[in-house]
Amino acid sequence: MTSYDYSEKDLKDAAEFRSQIHKEALAKVRKIVPGINSVVDRNPVESYFTNVWDYPGAWYLMVSIPEGFKSRGELVDSIVRDTLRRYVNDGLK
Repeated sequence: MTSYDYSEKDLKDAAEFRSQIHKEALAKVRKIVPGINSVVDRNPVESYFTNVWDYPGAWYLMVSIPEGFKSRGELVDSIVRDTLRRYVNDGLK
């Protein structure tokens, strides 16, 4: 399986996982700016996959946080920062 060979189920699972991350980030953002209704995530849904080599010697696709983040919390905080930065840069009040 290549990194571009996603099944409908894979994409659905990744989209649901990403949605959960977005809900966590939105809850944090709303503590600061209650009127915000969406978050900014610079990571496309495809980046929420990791290919893992496992027994019996095959590649498996797993839904996970995007590469470059050490934890789910770090990803959520990054989305919160990006969302608040956009809010400030767009001059929204």
